[in-house]
Amino acid sequence: MEEKLTDNIYVLVIMAMVGSCMLSIAFILIQIRSKNSILQQKKKLLDAQVEHQKELLRAIITSQETERKRIGMDLHDEVGSALSSLRLIMSHAALLENNQFNVQCKQIIDQIIQDVRNISHNLSPLTAGAYSFYDAVEDLCAVVQQSGKINIRLLLPEEPVLLEENTALAIYRVMAELMNNTIKHATADNIVIEMKTTPRELQIDYADDGIGLKDVLLPEKKGMGLHNIESRLGMSGAVYTIAGSERKGFAIHISLPLS
Repeated sequence: MEEKLTDNIYVLVIMAMVGSCMLSIAFILIQIRSKNSILQQKKKLLDAQVEHQKELLRAIITSQETERKRIGMDLHDEVGSALSSLRLIMSHAALLENNQFNVQCKQIIDQIIQDVRNISHNLSPLTAGAYSFYDAVEDLCAVVQQSGKINIRLLLPEEPVLLEENTALAIYRVMAELMNNTIKHATADNIVIEMKTTPRELQIDYADDGIGLKDVLLPEKKGMGLHNIESRLGMSGAVYTIAGSERKGFAIHISLPLS
C-alpha cells in the first residue's frame, strides 16, 4: 500500500515537473512571439517612415524641377525675346550712326543674351525637344572644359539609350554636382567620365585625380552635395559605390536599371 502511494507521489511529481516545463516553454514561446510581433510592427513603422520621407523628397525635387523649368522657359521666351528685339534695334542704330557707344551697347546686350541662354539651359537642360541626356552632359562638360579650371574626358556609348525625362534630369544633376564637388574641393587636374550600356542598365564611371575624400561614406562626413547625389540616385532607382581616400582621387560607379 505504501509502495503504491509512493509511486503515485512520484507520478504526481513528474507530472507537475512536466506541466511546469510545458508552461515555461509556452510562456517563453509567447514572449518570443510577442517580441517578434513588436519588432515586425517597429520595422513596418520604420519602413513606412522611410517611404514617407522618400515621397516627400520626391515631391520636393519634382517641385524644384518644375519651377526651374518654368523659370527657364520664362527667361528664354520673354526676357530672351525682349533682349533680342533690343539687340536688333541697337544693331540698326550702330550701322546708321557708326557710333562707338552704340557698338558697345550692342556688345553688352549680346553678352546678356548669352548669359540668359546659359541660365535658362542650366535651369532646364532637357526641355529642347529631341535634346537628349547625352547632349546635355556633353554641353556641360564643354562648358566646364572651356572654363580652363580642369580637363574633362567624356566617353559615351556607341548606341545611347533613351532615358525617361525625370530620370535623365536626375542623372544630369548628379553629373553636375559631381563636377562641382571636384572643382571646389578636390584640387584635381582631370576628370574622366565613361558611360556604358548593357541590355539591363546604364553604367557610369566618374573619376578625378584630386586629393580624394577621406571617410566619404561616414554619415557625419557627408556634405549637402553628396546627400543631393544620393537623393537623386535613389529617386531614379540607381545604385552606386564610391571609392575615395586621401591623395588617391575620387571615383564613383553608378548603375541605372533600364526598363
